[in-house]
Amino acid sequence: MLCTVALQQRLKHALSNAIPDCPFPIGGTPLSRWSLTVNGLAHDICLKEERHNAFGSIKDRVAWYILSRSIQDDSARRAAREAGVVDASSGNYGYALASIGQAQGLKVTIVTSASISRFNAEGIRKAGAELVVAEALPGESSNHARMRVAAEIAQRDGLLFLDQYRNPMNPECHARWTAPEVLDGERFDAVLVAASSGGTARGFADYLDASRSETRLVLVEPEGSRAFVRPETDTTPPLTIPGYGSGRQSTFAEPAHLPGVVRISDVQVLAATVHLKDRGFPPIGLSSMGVVLGAVEWLQRASRPMRVVCICADGAERYEGEMNSRYLAGHDADQLARAGSEIAARLESLTSLST
Repeated sequence: MLCTVALQQRLKHALSNAIPDCPFPIGGTPLSRWSLTVNGLAHDICLKEERHNAFGSIKDRVAWYILSRSIQDDSARRAAREAGVVDASSGNYGYALASIGQAQGLKVTIVTSASISRFNAEGIRKAGAELVVAEALPGESSNHARMRVAAEIAQRDGLLFLDQYRNPMNPECHARWTAPEVLDGERFDAVLVAASSGGTARGFADYLDASRSETRLVLVEPEGSRAFVRPETDTTPPLTIPGYGSGRQSTFAEPAHLPGVVRISDVQVLAATVHLKDRGFPPIGLSSMGVVLGAVEWLQRASRPMRVVCICADGAERYEGEMNSRYLAGHDADQLARAGSEIAARLESLTSLST
């Protein structure tokens, strides 16, 4: 089952409880509200803007939640203090963990891939953490390579391996913290998240199941991602946006009833980012833009006015420095222009409802 009886009981007991003892301004991020007319129906699209967390992303929650709970017992705390901690990350989690470690006086090692954004790589190093780039073995996904190398370093150097990609505290963080913060007291027809490596998606799925909510969970992935659902064909485009999709099935992809999945390509994400940059839209990150486009696509099938919420994982500042040289340069200009024209037409009625 998606959520065992024991987990349901734990979640029901915890849903009304805030996450205690966090010394950083993490959580309580704003919800901006927008209106969009699709096929003659006016819908409300809300953005949960996680860029407003202390270190700029939804991964701030996960890094604090896993770290703080992993060092609660004396032996783990002693190991972390004496040797340090290590974990794998595509970028945002590593940035958050390095920043938290710096503030807590902990040595942190982050294992990443060559695709990490310059912003996150520089931020991790500035926070005093060691940054290791994992090289994938033949046939190995970059995600698996990060996990493998992090485990090897932990074994070799005696570091505490937090193992965010397999740690059940990852989705639990969202089930206990992010999801109730978004959904308690608010009525939404659907909540949309980037499938990514699966922690956020699974956490929201567990919360919705435990609370018996009628809100639908919709996952947004790029064409080549297989975090929850395998691509329809073996010929799929490469993943070019860090933290948007995953080349392997998520450890947390165990729902009894698979959530809805919407595929939004990297080209569409980039075209929308360019289109909305100077139009007063919040400066959300690339995967977040994919989630917003996923909402627009999902609303194409609506037969009545809907109210949906998009979980926007980070901000545009993480990508702006490489937008032209890396992200846009990797795609055909004509294809981007066509996607931009289609998106401009779809988003023509987009209007802010926030004061």
